[in-house]
Amino acid sequence: MGLTKSVDKVDENGREILTYGTEDFPIAFFDDDLTKVAVPPHWHDEFEIVLITTGKVRVRIAGKEILLSAGEGYFANSGILHAANLLSKEGHQHAMVFSPKIISMGADLIWKQYVAPFLNNPRLPFIRLTPSVPWQREILNWAESAWQYGAYEKKDYPIYVRHFLSKSFSLIAGQAEAIDSESPYTDKYQRDELRVKKALCFIEMNYGTGITLDEIASSAAISASTCLRLFRIVLGVTPIQYVMAYRLQKAIEELNRPGDRTIAEIAYACGFTDASYFDRCFSRAYGMSPSNYMLDLQTRQEE
Repeated sequence: MGLTKSVDKVDENGREILTYGTEDFPIAFFDDDLTKVAVPPHWHDEFEIVLITTGKVRVRIAGKEILLSAGEGYFANSGILHAANLLSKEGHQHAMVFSPKIISMGADLIWKQYVAPFLNNPRLPFIRLTPSVPWQREILNWAESAWQYGAYEKKDYPIYVRHFLSKSFSLIAGQAEAIDSESPYTDKYQRDELRVKKALCFIEMNYGTGITLDEIASSAAISASTCLRLFRIVLGVTPIQYVMAYRLQKAIEELNRPGDRTIAEIAYACGFTDASYFDRCFSRAYGMSPSNYMLDLQTRQEE
């Protein structure tokens, strides 16, 4: 199976565009350097388990913010909008995105007892996983074991990946009653989130232009005031703040991409009309100028 390269492309509904694994073994394994790979708001039909291996990360999921450090992680249910941003200078994560078919192909007792109760369950949009809670520590250990087998294609990895993920879902099932009361995911919130997903798609397709709040709101068929309110509820930021953050994420990607484009060319391509303004925004967000970032990147690559 091996590692899969992370992408941040989504379709017109905000669903992430990526094929996870193969038809007969639908799972993908990611080894993400969070200084290089952005985790913007996205969603997919598959389950996801993320393990933070180094650094500190803020995750926004189902309208909540959770702060995670190395050794912690989270489970994201199917269809749940989630995003993460790095809070430390360095950060790394292991992630698995997988179809429920990894555990059961459906219609059998395993599907009915361990998969169906959780798939798209609005009462279980996510689970924070921390080693201080014994049953969550078990899931973290099993998930890392699954990742190690699948990412490096160890001998008999399909059997072991399915084994460790199945054990994880068995443990989740045993904790269902306690988990069920933690994170209600109401119908109203889901409708609000869908509107935000449509606006995010518009931003991601047009971030290189001078888009306005009214245009963002129109893309989701809502008013500007409703757009402001929903972005604060779902993402914790305003639409314009999100546009700025997304442009800076794309700038980071461009700075990491081989080529001879100047910083000014990257700034304009990412929607900044003034290179000096881009320099100020970048420095405020990342604690260094774009030119210093490139020098630091070159130094790391030579080490």
